[in-house]
Amino acid sequence: MAILRPSFFLLFLFLFAPGFNGRGHAQEIRSGLGEGAQAIIDAPAEVYDEPAIPDTIAIPRFEEAPAVTASPVVVAQPTMDEEVKAVEIPAELIESEPVSEEETIEMAEDVTVEEVIDEKDSTLKNMETVDAGRAPLTASALRARSKAEPQAKLGADVMTRTEARTFTFTVPAPRGQLLDRNGYPLAQSKISYYAAISFPYLGKEVADEEVLQYAGERILHVNNILGSDWDLPGKTVLKHYKDRRWFPLTFSSILTDEEVDELNRQQMEGLKLHPVYVRYYPQNEALSHVIGYVGKRPPRTTGPIVNDEPLWGAGVGVDGLEEAFDTDLRGKPGRVNVLFKEDGTKIKEDVLERPRPGYNVVTSIDLEMQQICETLLAEKVKRGAMVVMDVRTGDIAAMASYPQFNPNDFIPSISQEKYSALVEDPAKPLFPRAYRAAYPPASTFKVPVALGFLESGYISAGDMYPCPNAWTIGNLTMRNWNSKGEGMMNVITALTRSCNTWFYEVAISAGGDSMSYMATRLGLGQKTGIPLNEAEGFIPSNRWWLDQYGHMMSDGDEAVMSIGQGKVEVTPLQVARMMAGVGNGREVMKPRLVMQIQDLNHEVVRSFPAEVANSLNVDGYSLRTVRRGMYDVVNAGNGTGKAAYHKITVSGKTGTGQWKVAQKQNIAWFAGYFPSKYPIYSFAVIYEGEPGESVGGGKNAAPVVGDFLEQYLTEENYNLVRDAANELKEADPGDLDEYSYRDSATSIFRGGLSQQPVLQEVVPAQDQQARPQPQQNQGFFNKIFKRNRR
Repeated sequence: MAILRPSFFLLFLFLFAPGFNGRGHAQEIRSGLGEGAQAIIDAPAEVYDEPAIPDTIAIPRFEEAPAVTASPVVVAQPTMDEEVKAVEIPAELIESEPVSEEETIEMAEDVTVEEVIDEKDSTLKNMETVDAGRAPLTASALRARSKAEPQAKLGADVMTRTEARTFTFTVPAPRGQLLDRNGYPLAQSKISYYAAISFPYLGKEVADEEVLQYAGERILHVNNILGSDWDLPGKTVLKHYKDRRWFPLTFSSILTDEEVDELNRQQMEGLKLHPVYVRYYPQNEALSHVIGYVGKRPPRTTGPIVNDEPLWGAGVGVDGLEEAFDTDLRGKPGRVNVLFKEDGTKIKEDVLERPRPGYNVVTSIDLEMQQICETLLAEKVKRGAMVVMDVRTGDIAAMASYPQFNPNDFIPSISQEKYSALVEDPAKPLFPRAYRAAYPPASTFKVPVALGFLESGYISAGDMYPCPNAWTIGNLTMRNWNSKGEGMMNVITALTRSCNTWFYEVAISAGGDSMSYMATRLGLGQKTGIPLNEAEGFIPSNRWWLDQYGHMMSDGDEAVMSIGQGKVEVTPLQVARMMAGVGNGREVMKPRLVMQIQDLNHEVVRSFPAEVANSLNVDGYSLRTVRRGMYDVVNAGNGTGKAAYHKITVSGKTGTGQWKVAQKQNIAWFAGYFPSKYPIYSFAVIYEGEPGESVGGGKNAAPVVGDFLEQYLTEENYNLVRDAANELKEADPGDLDEYSYRDSATSIFRGGLSQQPVLQEVVPAQDQQARPQPQQNQGFFNKIFKRNRR
C-alpha cells in the first residue's frame, strides 16, 4: 500500500521544532560523501509503494517441512562455486597492525624448568676418577673408619643418642579434581615416585669426596637400570648431607610404574623411592588452555630442617582454572611426627593430622563436544579457535584453541629444550586464542549492525538498497567481495549475501552509535566475566572518537565499522555469546565456565547459577528479520555459509576480513546457532590464514561447523537437542515469531530442507542506487546518532 514518509510526527518536528534544520544538517555532511550519496540527501521526500514483504522473516520451525511459497522474494542471483574474499580497506581507515596487547600474554610465564647442572659441579663427573671395578661404598664401612664415638648407655632414651632426631613435617594435601559437566576428569592428583638418595650417617670423619661418591654411585645405579642421565650438583649434595640428610634428596623425574617396579627389584642401600602427590591430566592436550597447569614449584629447600616443613614442595596453579581456583583445589595439609635413629633409620611415625583433599571444581564443559572441536581444528585449521555455548544458560560447552600443548609436560618440571620449543613456536601453542585473542569480527559483525540499523528506525525489513561492486566516498573507493553488482536488496538478502556495499550505504545514514550501542548490548568489546585472564576487545563509539580525536566518526569510519573492520576487535568467546543472545532473543547471558565446587563426598560447597548480563530489549520484528537473514546464510541457495548445512537447521553468518595487513594475513569466521527456530547452542569458529593465503568464512570456517554437527549429533545427542528445542517451543509465548514457511508434512529433523525456488530481480546497473530517503530522516535521527563532526 502507498504510504507517505516521513510520518506526521516527524514532519511536525521538522517543521516546527525550534532551531531544527534537517536540510542544513544534511549540508554539513555533504563534503564526506560521493555523488551518489549526495543525490540521496538532495532528493525530495516522495510517496512510494512499500515493497510487499510476505512472511519472509519467519524462521522455519524444526517440526515442519519446507513449503514452496508463491510470494515473490527479491534476492540476489546465486553464483555457484563463488569464493568470498576479504576486501581491501583503504589504508586511511584501518590500523596497520590491529593486534591487541593481550596477544603477547601466553601461558608460560611461571614454569619450573628442569635443573641444568654445570659440568664442573657434576656429581657424575666426580665419578670418573673412581675405579669402575671397586665395590660401592657402604655406610657401615665409612663409619668403621671413623674414630670411635661415644656410645649411649644401654637402655637410654633414643633422643639422648648421638645423631638421633625427631621432626614434625607437613604433608601436602592431594589437589582437588577438575571435572567436566558429566563428571569426566580433566585434572587429577595421583601418587608418584622420585628416585632419591636417603643418606645414612656416614661417620664423623667422612670426606666430601666420599659423600659425593656415595651419592654418585646411587645415581649411576639408577641411570644404568633405566637408561637415564640424571645428575645432581655436587654443592647440593654436600649441603644436603650436612644439614638435611634425614630428608630424601630427589634427583630424578617422575618415574613410570614400570621404572618403579624395576628399581624395587634392584634395590641398593641409600636409594629409596620418595612418594609425592603430583598433578595428572588424563585428557592430555584436551582443554589445555582452559585448565592451565600446576607449575612454579618452590626451589629445593636448603639449610637445616625446621619443624612443620613440607615433605615436598606443592606446585602452584599457573593460568587457567588451576590458577583461578588454586585456593579451593589445594586442600588442607596434614602433619606427621617422625623419629630417626642415630644412623638415619626412621623408627617411628605418628600422624598428627591427616591432610584434607582439595575441593573438586565442576566445569560446564562437555568433554565429548570439546574433543570433537579440538579434533576438527587440528584437521582443518592451522591456527584458530572454536567456542560452543548453551544459549539458554550461557554454559560454555566447548572452548578450544589450536594449536594446543600437553600440560603433563610441565609436571613436575619441563625440560629446557621442550620449553624453548613451545615458547619459540610461531604458531604460539601456549596462546589461548578462544578467549585471549582479539580479532576483527569481519562480517559476523553485520548481525549486530543490522539489528542496530533496524532498531534505530533508519530501515525496515523491506527497505531496498543497492549492492554494487564498489562504493565511493569522497576520494576513497571501497569494494564488495563480489566483483559483480548484485542489484537491489533488503536487509535479509544483504545478510544472506554478506554485501559490504549495502552496509556501507546504510551505515552513513544510521550512524556509528546505532552500531556500537547494539554491539555493546550483545556483549562485544567487553570481558565476559569468566574466571580466566581474557581479552577485552574494543567497540568504538562516537564518544570515544570525540575523546580520542576531537571529532565524531567520519562516514568512511562508519562504513568500515559496519563490516567489522577498522578498530573493532572481539574474541571468539564474545562472538559466541553475541550469537547466543540473538538465538535466545530475550536475554544476553553471562558465560558460565564453572558450575559448582564440591567436596570429596560430592556435597556442593559453592555453586555458580546462570546469570543474565542484561535483557536484549529489541523489537521482535527486528529480531526476526535478522534471524531470517542468518537462516538464509546457511539454507538458501545463494547463502555464503552453505557448507554448514545440517538437517537440524543452522543459522549463522560468515566473515572474511583483513587482520595483519603488513603480512597480508587474513582471517575467516563462521558463527551462529542451532537449531534455527528454537536454538539450543551457539558457536563461533575463527581460522587464522597464513600470510598471503586466500581465506573465506564459507570456505574455511563454515565446513568446521558442518563437520562438527555431523560428528556430534549422533542419534542420542540429536534426540537430546531436539527434545530441548521442543521444550522451548512448548514454553514459547509466541511473541518473537508467528510465521512459518513450512507445512506439517515432514519433520526437519527427519527429512531436512527441500529446495525452494529462488526468484531473481534483474536491476540495470544505472538503476543500482539507494532508494531515496526522506530529508527528515536525515535530519532528526542524525541529530541523535550523528552529531556535527567538525
